[in-house]
Amino acid sequence: MGGEHFIDKNALLYAPEKLERKPETTITGFLGVDIRAGKVLAVEDFPQMRKPSYKIQVDFGPAVGPLWTSAQVTNYAKEELVGRVVVGTINLGAKKLPTGFVSEFLVMGALNPDGTVRLLDLPQDTLPGSCVM
Repeated sequence: MGGEHFIDKNALLYAPEKLERKPETTITGFLGVDIRAGKVLAVEDFPQMRKPSYKIQVDFGPAVGPLWTSAQVTNYAKEELVGRVVVGTINLGAKKLPTGFVSEFLVMGALNPDGTVRLLDLPQDTLPGSCVM
């Protein structure tokens, strides 16, 4: 194949054609998930993780405040992330990673077929803490 980049869609876990539609849920179930806008305050390398990752601190506004997460989004430069408005799910419970770091929310993005995360974008003037529906 030389210098060409080739992606075998049949071998990729997140290829859209492999993702079955999920069962229906209720609006009550959906609204039970607390999804909010937040502004990235800090991004740090996280070399202790098995896969390339960052530690990311996001401000979710006055009612929630700043929370930390670990995310495999090293396809973005750290400078590109600081100040960015992201989408986070904040009520899934904290998760202690094997490194001892506690991830407090899930940053949301779309998974490309190769597993690369493309973060969800919101306008820069979105207020931290705004509900995402």
